[in-house]
Amino acid sequence: LHEHNVVWFEEALRPDDVEGFKQLRELSPVPIATGECLRRRQAFYPFIYNKAVDVLQPDLTVVGGISEGRRIGWLANDEGILVVLHGWNTAVGLAADLQLTAALEQAKFVEYQTGTTYIDGILASPFALDKDGMLPVPSKPGLGIEVDLALVKKHGPQ
Repeated sequence: LHEHNVVWFEEALRPDDVEGFKQLRELSPVPIATGECLRRRQAFYPFIYNKAVDVLQPDLTVVGGISEGRRIGWLANDEGILVVLHGWNTAVGLAADLQLTAALEQAKFVEYQTGTTYIDGILASPFALDKDGMLPVPSKPGLGIEVDLALVKKHGPQ
């Protein structure tokens, strides 16, 4: 993977295998990532304090929101661990991920999926990459987005 310039290797082991992740990180020339399956702030502690990963990927929609994500991010920052929020959920989750990423020192990417109705199809002004290929952080009040309820209803259960 290293020869192919892979940025990180994600979810290589069982989500609770802290010792395995630690060993893999020590041996791998490719950065090791995990966290999208972890559900509580406390579940991240062993990975952070044992330096078991290079990249943590909490999902704000399952770890308790922005406040809990911020706590995880601060702890990761203290240990020099990159945070890449796992945003494969909805436009609201992606907006929260972008806001928190902008506020964390050890965060510079957001993982998200394109081509999905619940991200691309429910906002009054959908997300769009800028001229540099970056996803701008929404700047309106709150999370910076406006959910179009008619579009939610259109794409929701009938």
